[in-house]
Amino acid sequence: MRKTAGIDVTHVSIKWDRAKTDVSPYASPARQTDYCDLPPAYTFVGTGEPFLAETKTYIENLKKCGISARIDIYDMDIHAFDMLRPGWEVSKRAAHRFNEEFYYASEHYFAE
Repeated sequence: MRKTAGIDVTHVSIKWDRAKTDVSPYASPARQTDYCDLPPAYTFVGTGEPFLAETKTYIENLKKCGISARIDIYDMDIHAFDMLRPGWEVSKRAAHRFNEEFYYASEHYFAE
């Protein structure tokens, strides 16, 4: 057992190795190579979002499989801007659009 600051790093290392491989496609869809069994998706990001490229690739891969996938990209450089600055006009637009997409999904994709 190897400890660092009182933490068993051997145990942490084993869990980290498992976490890198045993990931549900719903938890980390960008890690997938086969997107064909994933559900339709909507997302939005800002132009300065750290995950912009990854998010765009995810949506493109869903579309390549014939899955309905939409993305809105806002001129914003703050991750989670809609939650951190909900009073900003761009945040209101993003939240409104998200709610529209959620309503559409609830009417067309949810199980009865």
